[in-house]
Amino acid sequence: MLAGCLVLLATVIARSVQLQVVAHAQYAALANGEHLETLRLHASRGAIVDARGRPLALAEEATTVGAYVPLTDPAGVARAVADTLSVSRDVIYTRLTTAHRGHIDLVRQADPAAAARLQALNVSTLLTFIPEEKRVYPLGMAMPIVGTTNIDGHGLAGLERSYDRALRGHDGLERFTRNATGASISPIAVTPARDGGRLQLALDLQIQAAAERTVASTQRRTGARSVVAIVLDVRTGGVLGMAATPAPNSSAAYGEATPDEVRLRAIADQYEPGSTFKTATIAAGLDRGAITPGTRFTIPGCIWIYNRKICDAERHGTESLSVSQILTVSSNVGAVKIAYERLSGKGSGDHGKYFAPYIARFGFGKPTGIDLPGELRGSVPDYRTWSGTTIGNIPFGQGLGVTPLQVAAFYAMVANGGVWTQPHVVDRIDGVPVPAARIRMLPTAIAAELNVMLRNVVSTGTGVKAAIRGYGVAGKTGTTQKVVNGTYSKSHYVGWFVGFAPAAAPRIVTLVLVDDNTKGSYYGGDTAAPAFADLTARALQALGVRRR
Repeated sequence: MLAGCLVLLATVIARSVQLQVVAHAQYAALANGEHLETLRLHASRGAIVDARGRPLALAEEATTVGAYVPLTDPAGVARAVADTLSVSRDVIYTRLTTAHRGHIDLVRQADPAAAARLQALNVSTLLTFIPEEKRVYPLGMAMPIVGTTNIDGHGLAGLERSYDRALRGHDGLERFTRNATGASISPIAVTPARDGGRLQLALDLQIQAAAERTVASTQRRTGARSVVAIVLDVRTGGVLGMAATPAPNSSAAYGEATPDEVRLRAIADQYEPGSTFKTATIAAGLDRGAITPGTRFTIPGCIWIYNRKICDAERHGTESLSVSQILTVSSNVGAVKIAYERLSGKGSGDHGKYFAPYIARFGFGKPTGIDLPGELRGSVPDYRTWSGTTIGNIPFGQGLGVTPLQVAAFYAMVANGGVWTQPHVVDRIDGVPVPAARIRMLPTAIAAELNVMLRNVVSTGTGVKAAIRGYGVAGKTGTTQKVVNGTYSKSHYVGWFVGFAPAAAPRIVTLVLVDDNTKGSYYGGDTAAPAFADLTARALQALGVRRR
């Protein structure tokens, strides 16, 4: 018996030495890894609100239920989680029994009330309950602008993407111990989460709602493939409203919408600007001192520029028109003669020599820098590649590509006394104003001359259907032949109207584009101008601008 006891004692001592001395570091590390855990604390994503604080995107409370595996009773835990949270028991059990050692998520973004019921059960000590959130869009408006996030709260589109860093905030950490069964013990260290910033937009929901209604009704009226509408604040460059069709169903989740429905057409599609570009041609001539509003030109019904024949939309004999009248009646021939005769160099290869730099100065061929993803720069031919016939189409808006926002920003510059202001959607982050670039592009006096000429377009010219009772309106029509199979089509058109009001003291610029209408007249003065008038009137009323 004594010998047996001595052998047993020697075995215990040897094992103790082996555990405490030889393998001490190994087992200490293992124990540390088993009993010290780190848990991420989710920061709350910042809200997105309109100019008056009405919510467009919010963080709604949710709970992620998880566990540290392996567990001593995975079947019992799976049954409790599945029954309480109405999820598949087999899925939960598989996650608990096949995952590697450590923390796993069992149910993401569970309803907090259901998670609280689970937390009241005996198995709750084997589970983790991590407060997080899910993104909700309570009004279902301006969806392509606001965008969306993934389940982890990372921005995927729209403002959610372009301001992801500001909205996301910074997650925190919690360290705590757990026992051998997997149950957690009270935390030993906490780094709190820092919530994301709040975006306040220039967007006004009343104006946005009017824009969404306008594009929908205009598409129905014209049978168009798509319609785009933009409303800009002349003074600040803020986007007050921006909409397009096709559009997402506001009752459906963003993820269920098609790429065509969530496309930001105002910045991600480009078109030939047509006669809306004639204002840029005339602005260049006025600024260079090559013309005045009263300068007269002899305007035949058609002219030849090298091998290109340019004609006006309406047939007429040879007549004498002032620059102002050229804009009022939207003469293609007149716009080409201004550029060809007054903005070209003396050499045969210098046509448009003094015109081309103004195209770049006015913001065409480069992004506006709006704070939304996916903006195109447009397509403007490099002057060094201009042929002799290029001067025969660019002055009236053929042969170059622009985005609707570039056109709206140019007219906002004219309305703002010659000062271009960078378009933007976000006005403030956590109450701090977001600066917008401002560039003087034209002298105040020239902007005022253009203002008067654009008023004539609405009062007596091609834009009479854009007039609004009680508000002075200045603006320009545009009608563009679409290029189909490499040639200009005679059955597919884009109609434009862009203008500002009240003309005497401009407050907003509105643009409406109607792409490929199938009902009625295709002219911008017929398709886009009436929609412009309706949307502009509603926007001015929403801003409290009284009729005179």
